[in-house]
Amino acid sequence: MNIINVADVVELRTWANDKPYSVSALKEDLEAILSGDDADRAEDYAQHVFEELERRSLLLQESYPFGVDGMTITPTDRKTNSSYLFCLGLKFIRQVPEGFRTREFEAIVKEAAEDYFRGKGVRIGAKWKTGEITDYGHLLQLVSDLIPDLGAPTRNTAPNGGDGGWDVVVVNNFADQTSPRIIALGNCARGRTDWLKKGLETAPQFFWSFFTKSPADLNVCLTFLAVPFLLTEDDKLRKRYRDSISFDRIRICERVPSTSEAVMTWLQDHRADALDISLL
Repeated sequence: MNIINVADVVELRTWANDKPYSVSALKEDLEAILSGDDADRAEDYAQHVFEELERRSLLLQESYPFGVDGMTITPTDRKTNSSYLFCLGLKFIRQVPEGFRTREFEAIVKEAAEDYFRGKGVRIGAKWKTGEITDYGHLLQLVSDLIPDLGAPTRNTAPNGGDGGWDVVVVNNFADQTSPRIIALGNCARGRTDWLKKGLETAPQFFWSFFTKSPADLNVCLTFLAVPFLLTEDDKLRKRYRDSISFDRIRICERVPSTSEAVMTWLQDHRADALDISLL
């Protein structure tokens, strides 16, 4: 049994029901759908799930939208504005509005990376156009402004109308804005099936080729991968490259616990869908 996945479903369904859910109720629900030896182990499985929920609660503290006491899980006031719930929704809810998997998720990732790297970021992934940014050359200039070593952008259009293979760049400058500095390029993977293709699907040098100079020789250049689900230790090892780290749901939400009003409205509209998600 995938304890992490069952714990995710318990969280989302508990939020949708908006009432406490107990370990004994989980045991009964598992007994109803398991068979053979697995059904006999329903109590053990339920206990393991609640141990995982307690682990998450201890890690996230006030950023976690639930209270867990070992016997029950209960929604807290954080349920009204929660990036954690948004990430759960991205994993399970099928009807996701255009822009939520890109702009909304990448905005949260950018903020989390800014907090972690203690820098300032720019969202550079498609769809990158906003009310203020309509030209790709303008977007690249924002990156040059953060990293003067780059010089002027060398292109005004995005590759194939998309982006440079990366979604977020975060720069930790000193007051003098000279090298060396920390630069982090981030890739966001929203789906549990396509995340293995992300991380270093595009070499950083491809994006840096959009500028007069590369920053690689003068700065500390890192990369990171961000996903809206939990990464196991094996998952992290799969993406453990030199000078690269990973942000999963826990690492993102510990730094950015809230989300937008539009996201919470979307979640509220799909409470029934959340309740229909199977435990297994």
